[in-house]
Amino acid sequence: SMLARFLARDVAIVAATIVAGLALAPRAAGPGFVAELSGWSVGLLLFACAYLAHQGSHYLGARAMGSRVSIGTNLASGFLFSFEAEGNRLSQFVVMSVSGFAATAAAVAFFYLGLPDEYLAARVARGGALFLALLGVVLELPLLLYGIVRRDVPGQVAV
Repeated sequence: SMLARFLARDVAIVAATIVAGLALAPRAAGPGFVAELSGWSVGLLLFACAYLAHQGSHYLGARAMGSRVSIGTNLASGFLFSFEAEGNRLSQFVVMSVSGFAATAAAVAFFYLGLPDEYLAARVARGGALFLALLGVVLELPLLLYGIVRRDVPGQVAV
């Protein structure tokens, strides 16, 4: 199924991040091209994991509420599924939305509290997670508030 393919893709990215982090951490300390390339690479992979957690949490929140969703058809897309306005309640939309926000907040907390300040990878990951949070505030929060004010699920939402 397409969902299994998305899961395999995401597990592969997380696994690559872990392997890269372990392999490149010793090389990422200090100055120089290798350290900077290592730090940026691991930091961007960590950011990708935060993004995948955000999207996956939207999906888990939607499924936990029994929402109707359409799984994406393109593995290269950043969108895992579409939340269908027809047949879903506002409460389902709210839980789906807040679930993604919670994952982003957890990533920000982990990157700030769990990663060492001296590593470039940590700083890149933190910047990426903060950018993800900004996108949530600018793109997703208004849609959530719009739905709450209207007391209705907005039109089809891709997440």
